[in-house]
Amino acid sequence: MKIIKISLILFFASMINAYADEIYLSCESTTKLRTSFIINDEKKILILDGVKREIVEWKKEFITFWKSETIKEISEPRNFKPDTLDRISGSYGSYNCKVVEKTLF
Repeated sequence: MKIIKISLILFFASMINAYADEIYLSCESTTKLRTSFIINDEKKILILDGVKREIVEWKKEFITFWKSETIKEISEPRNFKPDTLDRISGSYGSYNCKVVEKTLF
């Protein structure tokens, strides 16, 4: 009986994040640098460290984006790829991310 109750609690807790308007991610690198994301799937908006970023591609598995207009202008002619937030593994470059209640910014 306890297993059923715990399973139901975990199921409903996971549903809260699945249907949230915005998802908050806190990320930490191996050198202890921190950054945060706000993801809005409905409006396809990505905010990194409090600044809205230009989206290149938005998929369930990952989001690619330009960090700034300057980086885009430098990178595109050289065929450099935009930054990628992996939504499955929760990684962004050398950062490992996890879902949190609120962001750093």
